[in-house]
Amino acid sequence: MDKPNVVVVGYGFAGRCFHAYLVGLADGLNLYGIVTSRADARAQIQRDLGVVTFARFEEALDDPQVDLVVLATPNDLHAPQAIQAMEAGKHVVTDKPLCLNLEEADAMLAASHRCDRLFSVFQNRRWDGGYLTVRRVLEEGLLGDPFLIEMTWGQYGLPRGWRSEQEHGGGKFFDLGAHLIDQALQLVPAPVQQVYARFFTKGWQTDVEDHAHCIITFANGVDVHINTSSLMRPSKPRWYLLGTKGSLVKEGLDPQESAMIAGNIDAAHEDPAHRARLYSEVAGQSAETVLETVPGRWRCFYENIAAALQDREKLAVRPESVRAVMAVLEAGQRSAAQGQVVPLQGVAGA
Repeated sequence: MDKPNVVVVGYGFAGRCFHAYLVGLADGLNLYGIVTSRADARAQIQRDLGVVTFARFEEALDDPQVDLVVLATPNDLHAPQAIQAMEAGKHVVTDKPLCLNLEEADAMLAASHRCDRLFSVFQNRRWDGGYLTVRRVLEEGLLGDPFLIEMTWGQYGLPRGWRSEQEHGGGKFFDLGAHLIDQALQLVPAPVQQVYARFFTKGWQTDVEDHAHCIITFANGVDVHINTSSLMRPSKPRWYLLGTKGSLVKEGLDPQESAMIAGNIDAAHEDPAHRARLYSEVAGQSAETVLETVPGRWRCFYENIAAALQDREKLAVRPESVRAVMAVLEAGQRSAAQGQVVPLQGVAGA
């Protein structure tokens, strides 16, 4: 295949600042076009990017030059649009979360196999510096046997637009939890046994949760606590881990996003105060070690998509692994609604 032509569907924050930008940086892909219903946005795109614009999704599917469709649309549109695109012969990347539920996830996977189309999900946080640092610490056994991983992502503010509406798959548990759960499933080498979640809705006047606390218990005895919030001021540490030989604290979000929004993701620079701190015992004395952060690189996601389309690499984010994320998200919603633990079987991130 020659350099695949990519169309990004949706030109809100995610479509503009994440997908169109990162596709444009990937040597193996060509940003061919953008789909947006807004006439003013189409004029701006043509002026600034010089790419094809489409007013309707179907117009992009009808264009034989389009190879790959990237869905930066509301979560409830991911499944129908992905299936429609694959049936039209296009490869597909969806933004996270994959969709709304397991039934939709299975229909999307079935369409990918039936149509023989590449299908992946934008889990760019697998290339966060913090995640990569935690992964290295665990692989090197610096904590001994880990038994507790706490992951927190929150801020204080009213959710806006469709992200404040349940029917569109809004709420931070779906939005941010999709990343945190994916990271947890990649870090813990064991199947999930059960999920317990509590949702709190006493803050903002929306129909999505304001704060969520989800506990994922794995078969090897590791508990992962996921916290997402619109009522958090200030935030807790992004990472907090306990193991038999030590603990680790990591503050701050990956700096790639702010650098990307400013127009140069390669200029990302982490505040030294946000480096991971490892607490352990050395020669019978308590010790604190500041760890250099493994450099994050979100560029890798679309570089891998290009390589996978050209049969040079295996797909890094396989949809089967993200189906597992949907299983946990769905179990968390069910647990919060029922007020009880939800058992899971056969769910793992490999």
